[in-house]
Amino acid sequence: MTQPVPTKRQQQAAATQEQLLCAARAVFGDRGYQATTVGAITSRANTAHGTFYLYFKNKQDAFAAVMAGITDEVYREAERGAIEPEPRAAIRESIRRFLEAFVEHRRLWRCLIEGAFTNPEVEVVWLAIRGRFVDRIERDLEALGTPLDAGLAANALGGMVEWAAITQFVLEAPEVAGRTTEETVAVLTELWCGAVFSAALPTR
Repeated sequence: MTQPVPTKRQQQAAATQEQLLCAARAVFGDRGYQATTVGAITSRANTAHGTFYLYFKNKQDAFAAVMAGITDEVYREAERGAIEPEPRAAIRESIRRFLEAFVEHRRLWRCLIEGAFTNPEVEVVWLAIRGRFVDRIERDLEALGTPLDAGLAANALGGMVEWAAITQFVLEAPEVAGRTTEETVAVLTELWCGAVFSAALPTR
């Protein structure tokens, strides 16, 4: 079915919204969640203050839109890595793609942590998008025939990768300072595979 061609007015509106989103992404990354204001966003976007409210209810709404796009990209990259036919290779590639996308947006991820614990709207956005990521891990674990509770295992394994990335690349914990993304991928892959595949072994 042919999609209707957007009118010039619709095209201009879409362009303005994208301009505001790009500005919001930059300002949140530079200033953090709490210090960002609507005025700073509209100034960066070179738009009138009132124009912002044609597209977003408030700062929280704009931040939710920014992070929906960023987290969707990060988790989508992880999903793309999972197409490798061999399970260990699929796990490694999925983790690598997740970390590479995460590192690219690490300043905004700091904002997400800050925002999720201070604003219910941001928390809902994060959990909804993360839920898709965890659901995919759960399906993969079920396909591998894990004897574990696949839902709990998926949440734990996904959380391991997320918080390893947060502590290393956002909080810059001193105990992992200077470690490369590739080193982190290697360790997380071994931990993940050890957890998944050893669970299938009979206990003595």
